[in-house]
Amino acid sequence: MTGTPDLSKPDLTSPDLYRFWWEERVRFNDLDAVGHVNNNALGVYFEQARVALIHQVGGFTDEVPWTVVLARSLIEYKAELLYPNTVRIGARTLRLGTSSITLGCAIFLGDRCIATQEAVAVIVDKAAHRPTPIPEPLRAKLLEA
Repeated sequence: MTGTPDLSKPDLTSPDLYRFWWEERVRFNDLDAVGHVNNNALGVYFEQARVALIHQVGGFTDEVPWTVVLARSLIEYKAELLYPNTVRIGARTLRLGTSSITLGCAIFLGDRCIATQEAVAVIVDKAAHRPTPIPEPLRAKLLEA
């Protein structure tokens, strides 16, 4: 696709890959029985970053007739994360389809990668609850994200 960056095999563990950043605090209730941040909590951190990125480019508002739903999530866990800490989550567009967006994300403690995610999200018409093509203004903004 013209104008789409060639990120077919990006290094999601590299902080240099990301232009969008979100910060999260590790909460005590994020911990598992042995004191590590639970895998589900990491999924919530990724979700917060994805939502913030989509909101920044115009989504999740009453004014647009579309929304974004997660269709696929592949998380790779790289290192343990403990309480207390503050992490940064990098997110960026990897690929754009007709109605789908593939985002690459990673959670970092300093420059240490804790986990990566490849997420496929689908643009859905709010009224019809069906996939709809990515609007051109959104597509342009996502190419910059």
